[in-house]
Amino acid sequence: MMNDQPLPAATPGADGAARATGTRSEPSLARRHSRALYRPVPPVECDDDGYPFRDGAPVESTLHEELRTYASSALKARYAARDDVFVAAELGLFFERGNRKALLAPDVMVSLGVKAEHRLSYKAWEEGAIPDFALELLSARTWRRDVAVKPPLYEAIGVREYWIFDPIRKLPGPVVGRRLDAAGVYRPVRELPGGGYRSEGLGLDLIVHGDGFRFRDPETGEILPSHVGAVAQRNREASARQAAEARVAELEELLRKP
Repeated sequence: MMNDQPLPAATPGADGAARATGTRSEPSLARRHSRALYRPVPPVECDDDGYPFRDGAPVESTLHEELRTYASSALKARYAARDDVFVAAELGLFFERGNRKALLAPDVMVSLGVKAEHRLSYKAWEEGAIPDFALELLSARTWRRDVAVKPPLYEAIGVREYWIFDPIRKLPGPVVGRRLDAAGVYRPVRELPGGGYRSEGLGLDLIVHGDGFRFRDPETGEILPSHVGAVAQRNREASARQAAEARVAELEELLRKP
């Protein structure tokens, strides 16, 4: 069922958001957090202003790709009826005007109050908003940066919620969530009594599901399906309808016989 209810408004740290959107003069966050930046892998394509938008980074793993695809497609389907919820996977997030190295590339990000339209990259100063939700999926190559190096930068630019899912079992638990408090400081998101973790920004729960995760509507308990799962469900429903129609046709044929 499509959710057309308003999402909660974002409340990112004001200083971080202002620095990231270029609305005030501050020391470069990119310089202070250089180890957290995404470095495009050659060959690199750039837009007309010289900002990279495509590179040759390899796929981390089939599971990594499956989880990223699930998260982005499920959230896009969830808010398909709205034009003010922007969802993207592996899109470049530039947070300092004029600094082409000030780049992050979260596995999935969501920005509320931003038009849902195609972009080559997400430039915070053009959008006038910092993403509200960022998700990183740990991989063998970059997991240490995702866990220890990136959170302070996401916090500094004002990303409201930063989430980690660990499919490679490097952490004590598979889900780590952080949310900005009123002072713009990340605090841990506690596990719900019944299991799962609540994203206040999305109004959804993140729950462990097999080797991966799913989003759950806390109001209805509905699990947001994957694209593959949705197609399989439609196929099952179509098969059931065809079988029922065949039985009705057989019954009608029997009734017509003398």
